[in-house]
Amino acid sequence: MDDTDLLPPDVLSSMLMRMFEFAPIAMAITTSDTKTSSYAKVNDAYLKLTGLKWEDISGKKLTSEGAAIDNPARDRRHRMLAEDGAYVLEEVDIRHADGTIIPTLISAQRTIVGGVSFDVEVIMDVSARVRHQREIELALRASARTDALSGLPNRACFDETLAEHIEAARAAEKSMALAFIDLNGFKAVNDRLGHGAGDEVIRTLASRFRESFRANDFIARIGGDEFVVLIEVDPVLIHDVRNTVTDAADRIFKPIAIDGAITEVGAAVGVALLEPSDTAASFVKRADNYMYLAKQTGERVAVIWLGNPDAQQTSAGRAVG
Repeated sequence: MDDTDLLPPDVLSSMLMRMFEFAPIAMAITTSDTKTSSYAKVNDAYLKLTGLKWEDISGKKLTSEGAAIDNPARDRRHRMLAEDGAYVLEEVDIRHADGTIIPTLISAQRTIVGGVSFDVEVIMDVSARVRHQREIELALRASARTDALSGLPNRACFDETLAEHIEAARAAEKSMALAFIDLNGFKAVNDRLGHGAGDEVIRTLASRFRESFRANDFIARIGGDEFVVLIEVDPVLIHDVRNTVTDAADRIFKPIAIDGAITEVGAAVGVALLEPSDTAASFVKRADNYMYLAKQTGERVAVIWLGNPDAQQTSAGRAVG
């Protein structure tokens, strides 16, 4: 004997209705006609998920204004119900009453009761899962754009960001300086003290870079011993860039103590200002050329401002155009 025979039909029906009403997952029963289907019954979880009130949707078409589900893919799902009698875990965005879009997975089955066709939908809110997936994707993207050793943006991030910064500076009618920095003496640290010491030097310099420039200046490590700094400049303060970069260089390239040994790493720094005709490539190339001029001075720390080869050396060992 089937277990259901132990329950009178009215008792079973009552139990199933209570299960429907108090289920923690949103459920809805609608009439089946694709164009005129309307709400027949929804449970409390559905109202909570959508932010709707039963009196506002009772008897309304699913595609009427204010309905929770209004999606071009709905016709395709109705065809699946007509042809297969069901569908499982379809991705559907539901609009909450406050306008929030809630990603869901909907399973539905078509059934006929008393000659009338109804669709029963079970709706799972997957917004938490979607948020988690997006967080993972953002973390992976950030990881791909970050230099693991220094924690600074890497070359890929710099290449992506440079054009955006140039466009933003021009839109705001501001200028921009690019400091291209190549370390002096870094290979000797690796050769003399080992790569562990070299790694510690990079981490220390990265920390000093952050401390020596503004929070809105973009700093990246674009190679083993190469760094860049993008500095937004107010046109009326354009000549302050010279002092900004040279003072920062003084702080960044102070001696570093590693395992009881004092290590000195310097740098050749080329500083270019953005010109009206510049592309991202020409801007970087000019700063790179100025860096090579600074390298040719032979100084431990040398800064070439705008690439003036007739730099005057200061007592601090800097070359400033």
